[in-house]
Amino acid sequence: MTTSTSEKPSLFSQIEQDIRISFAFLTRLPVPYPTDNDGNATNRSLAEAAWAFPFVGLIVGAAGSLILVLADYLHLPVYVSALLAITTTILITGALHEDGLADVADGFGGSHDRDRKLEIMKDSTVGSYGALALCISVVLRTALIGSLFDWGSQGQMIGDQSESWPVYLNGTIAVIIAAHIIGRGYAPLIMSHLPLARTEGLAVVARKPKLRSSYGGFLITLIFVFSLLPVLTAVLVLASSLLVIVLLSWLSMKQIGGYTGDVLGTGVQLCEITVYLAALSYIT
Repeated sequence: MTTSTSEKPSLFSQIEQDIRISFAFLTRLPVPYPTDNDGNATNRSLAEAAWAFPFVGLIVGAAGSLILVLADYLHLPVYVSALLAITTTILITGALHEDGLADVADGFGGSHDRDRKLEIMKDSTVGSYGALALCISVVLRTALIGSLFDWGSQGQMIGDQSESWPVYLNGTIAVIIAAHIIGRGYAPLIMSHLPLARTEGLAVVARKPKLRSSYGGFLITLIFVFSLLPVLTAVLVLASSLLVIVLLSWLSMKQIGGYTGDVLGTGVQLCEITVYLAALSYIT
C-alpha cells in the first residue's frame, strides 16, 4: 500500500504560502515560491492569494519611506528625497505597475478598435502616450510627496505628533505606506467584478479571485489604513481611491470589455497618486 506525501496544507501554511506568492508575483524581492511536501510548486493561484496583496503594499511603502528618512537625515533637497523614495519602490516592484500604466495609456489612446487596443497593450514597445503617462506619474508623485514633506516641515502635517520622530516624517511616512497598501488592496476588486478582456496573459494565469479573497484584502486594507491615519483622513483617501477604481473599471469595460494585468497595474498607480492628492488637499 502506498500513501501520498501530498497533504492539504494547514490554515497557517496557506496564509504563509499566499503571502509568499504575492511577494513572488508583485515584487523582485528574493522570495522563494512556495512548494508542497513533494517539492513541487504549490497549486495555490495568485487569485487565491489576492487577499495578501496589502501586505506587499505595506513592505513596498515602508521601504520607500525608509529611503525618505535616510535622505532627510542626509539633508538632501526635499524633491530629491521624494524621487529617491519613488525610485526605491520602482526597483522593488520591477516597474511592474509603471509598465501597466504605460501599456494602458498606449492601448486606450492608440486605437478605436478593441482588438487593436489589446494588441498595442501586449506590445513591449512604449509609445508616445505611454511615455507621457510614465513621465507624468513619476513627476506628479515626486511633486506630491515633496509637497507633503514640505508642508509637514512647516507643522501642517496630518497625523499624531511624536517626540521621537519629526512630525512631518511621521505623517508623510503614514501617507506613503497607506498609498501603496490601498492600490494593492483595491486591485483584487477589479479582478472579482470585471470579466477578463483576453484569453491569455498574466491576468488569465492569475485567475479570478473569489469574493471572499478580494474582500478579505479590502478588509485588511481598511484595518491598515485606519491604523496609520486619522479617521477623517483615512475615509477621504479610501473613498477617493475607490472612486478612481470605479472610474477605471468603467473605462476598461468601455475600451476593452474587461480587465488585464496592465489595467490592474494602472489601478495601483492611480490609487497611489490619488492618496497623495487627497492627503495634500486635506492639509492645505
